[in-house]
Amino acid sequence: MDKEIVRTICYLARLEIDEDKAQKIEKDLETIIELIGGLSSIDTTNIEPLYSPLEKTALKHEDILDSDNQKQKFLQNAPNANDDYFLVPRVVE
Repeated sequence: MDKEIVRTICYLARLEIDEDKAQKIEKDLETIIELIGGLSSIDTTNIEPLYSPLEKTALKHEDILDSDNQKQKFLQNAPNANDDYFLVPRVVE
């Protein structure tokens, strides 16, 4: 990791940084790369792959077409409505 790579990353991310922050970012990125490199030394031969952190399956239900159009019932309870919509005060002018 060098300053040129840090400057390129900052340019691509549209970040403007000073020299002190560039040095800190360079050190932080080197630390992250070292940590990731250390993961390759771990023996994972007897470990099953993890497809999901949860051992649950998705809940399923039947798709039942149930369209009770209760529009008029709901519009009756509105303080102000026309035949199709709730009428509300204007908030944007």
